[in-house]
Amino acid sequence: MDARNTLSQHLIVGIFSLGLASVFKFLLNISWTVSFARVSYILLFLILIIGPITRMKKPTKEALPLFAPWSWRGELGIWFTLTALIHFIILLNARAFSSLIHIGGEGYGLANLLGLIALFWALILTVTSFGKVIEFLGVCLWKWLHGLTHAVFYLVSGHFIYFQFFSTYGGGGADWFGYLAVVMAIIIIVLQLVTFVLMITKYNKNRECAISTSSQLS
Repeated sequence: MDARNTLSQHLIVGIFSLGLASVFKFLLNISWTVSFARVSYILLFLILIIGPITRMKKPTKEALPLFAPWSWRGELGIWFTLTALIHFIILLNARAFSSLIHIGGEGYGLANLLGLIALFWALILTVTSFGKVIEFLGVCLWKWLHGLTHAVFYLVSGHFIYFQFFSTYGGGGADWFGYLAVVMAIIIIVLQLVTFVLMITKYNKNRECAISTSSQLS
């Protein structure tokens, strides 16, 4: 996540999030809680692809903030948490909390437990996304905490995928978004692997250059 948040970018992400939730609700005829759940997953996916993109394509100082993908992470992260929280509150208003995390044969409770753990960490990441908190924590601790965004993504992916493909709750089986969630999870994994390989290649190249320079000086 980016520590700098602007009102204009918050408005853009907010309008996009609420508009997309409305599209899911009214055009696809699904409930508000499911609509906000899907929007939150899309926002989290967008956050996770920004890191690999910026590593594969080095950011330029001349890029305007509105056109620099790395400058949107803070707003996307906060709205991801807001939409996930709305999803949870609507669900909690309809059912007792104990029934949401009841571990039974249908798998509904286990899927919700994964989602609840992800929401807990998302709230922590959101609270630590503001300047004063970052100053208090220090940059190193802040970076370590926000490295957990990947863990949140895999927890949320597990929440979606388990509910769609392995839970018998509702008896409907996986729909198109379940398959889309699988594709998005695979994309994130592939991007992370590509970034990892590029980082190793760059490290080895720099080490070889350093060794070559050292031998010439000696």
